[in-house]
Amino acid sequence: MRMAYILAGILIGVGWCYAQRTSETAEWLFADPQKVVKTATRTEKPIAESFTTVRVLTRKEIELSGAQTIQELLERMVVDFEGQESSQHRFLSMRGAYSASEFNERMLFLLDGQPLNDPILGNFPAMSLSTHDIERVEVAFGPGSAMYGPNAFAGVVNIITQQESTARPSLWNGYTGRGGYNASLRWMTDPSSPTRISLQSSFWRDPGSDRIRNNDATVRTARLFAFSGTPERGLWRFNYLYSDLERGQVGMRYFTYPTPTDRSHWRTHYWQLEYQRQFGATTQTARLYGLNGTIVFNKVQTQPPLTGNEPRTRMPFSQSMLAAETYWQWQLPNTQLLAGADYRTMRVSSQNHLGGAHTAQNFALYAQAEWQLGRFRPILGARYDDHSVYGEQFSPRAGFTYVADSQNRFRASIGRAFRAPSFIEMFLQNYYVWKPIGGNPVPLSIEGKADLRPEITVSTELGYRYLHPRWQLDISYFTAQLDDVVSVFLKDPNQPTLRQYNNLYSFRVWGWTSDVVVKLSPEWTLNAGYMYVRYTGGVEEDYKPARDRVVVRLAYWRERGLSGQLTFN
Repeated sequence: MRMAYILAGILIGVGWCYAQRTSETAEWLFADPQKVVKTATRTEKPIAESFTTVRVLTRKEIELSGAQTIQELLERMVVDFEGQESSQHRFLSMRGAYSASEFNERMLFLLDGQPLNDPILGNFPAMSLSTHDIERVEVAFGPGSAMYGPNAFAGVVNIITQQESTARPSLWNGYTGRGGYNASLRWMTDPSSPTRISLQSSFWRDPGSDRIRNNDATVRTARLFAFSGTPERGLWRFNYLYSDLERGQVGMRYFTYPTPTDRSHWRTHYWQLEYQRQFGATTQTARLYGLNGTIVFNKVQTQPPLTGNEPRTRMPFSQSMLAAETYWQWQLPNTQLLAGADYRTMRVSSQNHLGGAHTAQNFALYAQAEWQLGRFRPILGARYDDHSVYGEQFSPRAGFTYVADSQNRFRASIGRAFRAPSFIEMFLQNYYVWKPIGGNPVPLSIEGKADLRPEITVSTELGYRYLHPRWQLDISYFTAQLDDVVSVFLKDPNQPTLRQYNNLYSFRVWGWTSDVVVKLSPEWTLNAGYMYVRYTGGVEEDYKPARDRVVVRLAYWRERGLSGQLTFN
């Protein structure tokens, strides 16, 4: 019944809005179908011709959202995401593929094409990146390992910063309730110069939710961007990002004891040097990129109940990654080809909690072909990964878009993707939490498992898009079969206080989403989205995100003067 009310409301809204007199030539504020994106395939194409669901949040939408972090932005604005609280930070569930092992969000984050997921936990805390330097966010749903390899499991989030013609000097600050504060400053050189440099710094304190203890966060970031050259003679780009996130820990969801003074601290340096050049119908892209940093857990190890004055134990982890990648694109009549190679070497270290230092290497080859055959736009791609720890993975993907006419688009896709086990999941030791057993606190140890297998998914999607000058509709049905899912479980029945990461079970996620955008007038836009998700198989009840989710946005935008947005989710 609840779903019927939701659908009825969306349809009534569309019908009412359709009857209004609007300007058919007004620009789309949300979901412009002709917006060119490249995250799903690394090749440029309009959203309306994508073979899988792609959602884009533009700079206008980011400003209207009021969100200060990427985490807040995706939670508020995209119906396919749900925010959930974990022990270390607030994470995102993408179309029901909730977090793995408390940390990993089963999705790949990119910053201007550079992978952000770290080797230790396998994730990226999206609350650690400010929205003030972001030009747009592209989200490609479905398996992305055919292009990006490890961790492009449920989808890919590409965070695209303000660069070249879009960068501009700015100063912003604001206050929120309960001691929240944020500020951002950007400086840049003359935009007419052939070599441009931009510096940006942000600081904010998020007081968190008053419904959960000890979930406040303090974040500091600094970013440097440099740009020089032209595509014909060679284009150089350099990106550097420093992120410093400190946050309270609310306690693992498996257990009941709160952790009122535990803190976690991420400090990470990301960098990327990219070179791109066009040779007629051929384009070469090469990049060097990497990261290094530390994660420190400051945890009280004293037996509960706690008073808040107990000493904390410092648990440090260090990590680094160095990578090189190159790929070529060939534009032929009715055909576009892409092929590339990627090499990464990773190192993590913690003497007390990983047993010392561990290294790993990953080498990959990938290729993709796209065709334009009349009204059909088929695509076929695959990637081969050879990892020094968990071995070989082959990730194929296929799909197509059918352009029935100027208003109707149909799409379908199927692909295989994998999530690599993190170093924590493989090598964790000397780590315990307190669990109540028989009314008494008992230390529960958690260990890694060195021979973990990657999680595997085979996912499919069927989609339809209707385009009208005044409104548009996008509907998709998706399924994902997840196998070798990693979770914490009892290692030995004779040792009830010992848990270990293991490939324990399989389950299936399925559901559908709908998204409607209506231009009420040149200034007013209405957007309504709905997601329906269900599970079958061995998924644990406490993991399941919401089964229904709605996001409704009503926005008023003017290039000059007051603009605003009302959001319900």
